[in-house]
Amino acid sequence: MHSWMFVEYMIFVFKKTVFNLIGLIVILGIVASCLVLQKRVNSKVQFGQVSIRGHVFNIEVAATKSEKEKGLGERELICTDCGMLFVFDETGNYSFWMKDMRFALDILWIRNGRVVFIKKNVSPVFSGTLNPMGDADRVLELNAGKVDEFGIAVGDEASGIDFRF
Repeated sequence: MHSWMFVEYMIFVFKKTVFNLIGLIVILGIVASCLVLQKRVNSKVQFGQVSIRGHVFNIEVAATKSEKEKGLGERELICTDCGMLFVFDETGNYSFWMKDMRFALDILWIRNGRVVFIKKNVSPVFSGTLNPMGDADRVLELNAGKVDEFGIAVGDEASGIDFRF
């Protein structure tokens, strides 16, 4: 008789442990989901438009250090007329890399609303750094081929880039 009670007790303990473990997993899942949602809600990612040579590009603005470091890395692609605008507080000589990139880019360095340097068709496997031949306060990354498609050249005006943070 005692062994039967022991078996029932062990079954009870096992069920209770499994139930508690499932409950803990559900609670951890809810907490993790809330943290991810909070991060997205608190994200200050801005979107806008940049116009060069009469063509409008839909852009995501990279303003924080972490946004600038990641850039378009790890993305499979961006829409045909999309890009990323890197906004710097001060004019400087900003080098870029292709870390974790999965598609080629045209990169435009911009100072005071004018294109000052261009690197076209930069391969996603490029492993060095891209150094402009002058200072800039904005850098615009576009899908490779856009510079040639729209005839963008050094000296062209880039409007809509006045994002302040």
